[in-house]
Amino acid sequence: MKRVFSTIALVLFVGMGFAQDKAVKAEIYGFVRNYFTYDSRNCVQSNEGLFNMLPNDVNYGANEEDLNAIPSVRFLSMTTRFGLNVTGPEIWGAKSTAKIESDFCGASSGTAFNLRIRQAYAKLAWEKSDVLVGQAWHPMSGDLMPEVFSLATGAPFNPFNRSPQVRYNYAPVKGLSLTAAALYQYQYGSVGLDGKTANTYSRNALVPELFVGMTAKGKLLTGGFGVNASTIAPRTTATTMLGTVRVDERLTSYSAMVFGSLKVDDLSVRAKAVYGQNTSHMQQPTGFGVVETFDNGVNNYESMQLGSAWITMMYGKKLRYGFFAGWLKNFGSAGEDFTSLVVRNNTGMDQAYRFSPIVTYKVQNMQIGLEYEHTAAAYGTYQPNGTVTNTHWVANNRVCVMLKYDF
Repeated sequence: MKRVFSTIALVLFVGMGFAQDKAVKAEIYGFVRNYFTYDSRNCVQSNEGLFNMLPNDVNYGANEEDLNAIPSVRFLSMTTRFGLNVTGPEIWGAKSTAKIESDFCGASSGTAFNLRIRQAYAKLAWEKSDVLVGQAWHPMSGDLMPEVFSLATGAPFNPFNRSPQVRYNYAPVKGLSLTAAALYQYQYGSVGLDGKTANTYSRNALVPELFVGMTAKGKLLTGGFGVNASTIAPRTTATTMLGTVRVDERLTSYSAMVFGSLKVDDLSVRAKAVYGQNTSHMQQPTGFGVVETFDNGVNNYESMQLGSAWITMMYGKKLRYGFFAGWLKNFGSAGEDFTSLVVRNNTGMDQAYRFSPIVTYKVQNMQIGLEYEHTAAAYGTYQPNGTVTNTHWVANNRVCVMLKYDF
């Protein structure tokens, strides 16, 4: 606890120091946020259960009772956040800015309540272009996000990822922006052959994840699209009849998204559709599999395909109400049949949906919210091509209450 307070004091001290420099100014921002949640069953979750994704499949015990049909509650303030927005002098003819943002969610479930870096980047902005270097939202996630206050922010229906990156934006005309980015995985890693997620598969592949996209903004409407390519090295060694040998294996997966939003007075509508191959590093229930093993021990891989879509509609100013609706579907192999399969948080899911009514009320810098999530998933039996048959539905009902105080 002393270390936490020391870190906060250091950030505030640095911020005040920047503020005294005419060339560099820093603005402290953040909020205190408390969540109370109730779940009707065990779910795929992280961050002490606040980051809620999908209900777990039924697991029948000796008395033919579903061992996952266990309700639970939690009341936590670990998502409390603070950060610094820094503006600096002109560099190479560009306006210079930076951001540092942190919360207490930790880097994994085992490090909950520890400080972590959410975003940390520097940015140079010219008249028609800008360059961002550092950790920020992945374009597949952050270019448009649903208007919900739950921590998962629409995941797994909306890709969720923040990564170290170099991003270039160019605006040839007013309202039109072209984006190119190179990213490497850090906190949010791809699934591996052992079923666990890690960023080592991206690091060992050497090749960065690549994204290109376009966004057009009008007075009322905003729309855009993007395509993404990610490469992993599923393993670096293999066991053969001769013993353990080094292997050079790669799997490149491709994804795409299209999105749009409408803002008319107090009405806000947002929507996104995603086609993803092995987007497990974006918190989606997909992965890849082995389709062939050669005599030298080298595997040939194929990605799993997943489609997802969501829409949010919110109305009001101080009192806002609306809903989130999302759907995703497992489309199986992108090519040949699998001989073995690894999927993130997925024990045979065919499709899933979520419907979530939302109400928030804001008074000055305090906000109170009530959100109900009904999330259902259809589980069944994997087929060789990665699709799922003989399905049954399992649902979780979550009630989330939030109190947030901005500063």
